[in-house]
Amino acid sequence: MSFARTFVLAMMTLVLGATASVPALAAPLTINVISLPSDTAGTLYYADELGYFKAAGLDVKITDMTSSPPIVAAVASGAGDIGFSVVTSTAVAHERGIPVRFIAPGAMWVTALATAELVVAKDSPLQSAASFNGKTIAITGLADLTYYGTKAWIDRNGGDTASIKWVELPFPEMAAAVATHRVDGAMIAEPFLEAAKSQVKFVAPVDDAVAPRFMSTGWIATDAWIKAHPVEAAKFAEIMRQTAVWANAHQKESAQILLHHTRITAETAATMSRVTYATTLDPKLLQPSIDAAAKYATTPMRVTPATELIWRP
Repeated sequence: MSFARTFVLAMMTLVLGATASVPALAAPLTINVISLPSDTAGTLYYADELGYFKAAGLDVKITDMTSSPPIVAAVASGAGDIGFSVVTSTAVAHERGIPVRFIAPGAMWVTALATAELVVAKDSPLQSAASFNGKTIAITGLADLTYYGTKAWIDRNGGDTASIKWVELPFPEMAAAVATHRVDGAMIAEPFLEAAKSQVKFVAPVDDAVAPRFMSTGWIATDAWIKAHPVEAAKFAEIMRQTAVWANAHQKESAQILLHHTRITAETAATMSRVTYATTLDPKLLQPSIDAAAKYATTPMRVTPATELIWRP
């Protein structure tokens, strides 16, 4: 064997050996996120389509569900890593010993924008709080803001919430249930509210009875998942903050993305009241929802300090 051939073979052996000793780059962690296809959860869909998750090295898989309490249960059971939740649902779960907390902010309730309303059928005479006494109202869950906000408004305005029958329905089914008089009223949020205009008439933006301005939703994870994945949790939180800033300033562009994830038309997306997104997990913005849950929960619960529900990187 010639010297040149021997040299080449030796160099190939060294190169191959060195290559074999370099560990393969770890694949990005797959994060299973459970959401509710609505404007309030829009930042998740915007961040995904804008490529923010991919740019941060996160592999996010999205699964949609129809209301907040089942999402909290799914996250708590490990069926999802991060979930979209109404603040009241997480507050109730926390008080029941379920170790979930908010890692990123979601949507704000701002009375002037009226992104949710108590509605009735077009031919219904019901308009005052007292007129709903003995009637049936649809809400998304008994541990949800739709329930607590409606009860707070009826109580504040002279109605008797103890006399009302509460029925759980997903948002997409509410307008038809109201229009056909299967229920007397329903608490509907955008974008389903705008789509329901032809079938219902508005009564009141009842969440105003909770507070004129508060954080209504956010993104949660279990303490165990956060402890195991603090870097990914922090990345997700920062992306939600960046996306909220973008979405608050680009409602026309975000509406086009929302069309891909909800059953709404372009006309509805263009005319509905749009959500404002929180950019920080401010305890003062969470507390009104928690207070409402403590007052109206179906089982007694304490007034939890909002700081107990917030994870800080």
